[in-house]
Amino acid sequence: MKRFIKIKTYILLLAGVALSLPATAQQHYELMGSQSLKVTGTSTLHDWEMVSEKSEGSASITLSGERIKEIASLSVSIPVNTLKSGKSGMDENAYKALKAKQHPNIHFELTTVQVDDLTIFAGGRLTIAGTARPVEFKVNYLVSGKNIRFKGSLPVTFSQFNMEPPTAVFGTIRTGNDLRISFETIFKQSNN
Repeated sequence: MKRFIKIKTYILLLAGVALSLPATAQQHYELMGSQSLKVTGTSTLHDWEMVSEKSEGSASITLSGERIKEIASLSVSIPVNTLKSGKSGMDENAYKALKAKQHPNIHFELTTVQVDDLTIFAGGRLTIAGTARPVEFKVNYLVSGKNIRFKGSLPVTFSQFNMEPPTAVFGTIRTGNDLRISFETIFKQSNN
């Protein structure tokens, strides 16, 4: 009888611990709300930036409380023609360099991830102007209700993606080869 009581107590204790743990089911997320992708660079005349506030993306993420436990998949696609500098001539030169007619989207697909508290070390495949390259970068995140905000940046080059840096005024103004892509996005839990 004592043994039966000990087993019953042990089972109740395990059930209590299991019920007190937060749910960790994988959820589907969609990119929406306030978002920003910025590309910055240099030229022989001045530094420049182009910004897009339009992109599409989805992810399968498992949370444990307000921490990411696992990201099974994540992808983002940005239409090239949504990148704007505020100067139409510069935009047209950038779209030519990005081969926007043949490759209308910049695309990122997550391939590896390591989560460390509120930081993610992400690896993935970035496709620009039809050329895919592996990239690695650090991302900060914040879980707020059903939303996850991601913020980070990574350096790339025109040559890395087989692009010629744009020029203007008969080649007298040249864009530098080095670029920085910065982003701040919100993925919202989907009902799908």
